[in-house]
Amino acid sequence: MADPAASFESALALQPAGDGHLVADIPLGWDVRGNPHGGYLLALVARAMGRVVAQPHPLSVSASYLAPPRMGPADLFVEIARAGRRQSTASVRLVQDGIERVRADGTFGELGREPASPLADDVVPPPVPPPELCLDTAALETAEGEEIRLHRRLLLRFHPDTGWLRGAPSGVPALHGWMALADGTAPDPAALLLFSDGFPPSMFEAAGRVFGHVPTVQLTTHVFGLPAPGWVQGRFRTRVRGGSFVDEDGELWDARGQLVATTRQLALLRPPAPS
Repeated sequence: MADPAASFESALALQPAGDGHLVADIPLGWDVRGNPHGGYLLALVARAMGRVVAQPHPLSVSASYLAPPRMGPADLFVEIARAGRRQSTASVRLVQDGIERVRADGTFGELGREPASPLADDVVPPPVPPPELCLDTAALETAEGEEIRLHRRLLLRFHPDTGWLRGAPSGVPALHGWMALADGTAPDPAALLLFSDGFPPSMFEAAGRVFGHVPTVQLTTHVFGLPAPGWVQGRFRTRVRGGSFVDEDGELWDARGQLVATTRQLALLRPPAPS
């Protein structure tokens, strides 16, 4: 029997429990080492806010990860900050065991069919071979030294020149390649939120796996278009390190080569656990 939690749509299921109160059950499989994936949680809180606003699409979602989330039941409390005709803004708190673990704000509207117009010279998709010629999750898990359940739900393909996956990081903190949902469904705005945190930290390409865990502290994603069916190309680059924190910027292009989302996160560098 197929695992129903393998479907991205079913993993975002919410049940109403009162005025602005929704209940989710975060399933196994959408996690990294037992911790719910940050991009999945961004899609989940956006889905909750989308249940109470009039507009159909998330335009911008910003989440702060306040405490480590857990698999299993979660309560989401949504409030509308502004309800307008063209756009609305809401906020949500994700609570487990009486602890607020994620807080997010989102602005919703209706995405048009016209492509976004990049204005900066570097907002263009870098050349990447087709997915079938890229490194797959087997190479990633060999480099990680373990199997990660998320990689059965989120398909990743890395540029063949990704040195970290071959034990020879390039020294440049950047990763690019492709992403798709393993359940075969076409990407939508919710999938773009998942993909916005889809790759491993780009810092790994700078110096290899010298950090134990790089948890997301804050993640913001702007969605600019409805993606075409097919693989989504992503590029993620770390630009600044300050003490134990790094930023990471990302861009997502659909199968037509159209820019459909940009993302930025702040992450915490943690040393590896003692052997």
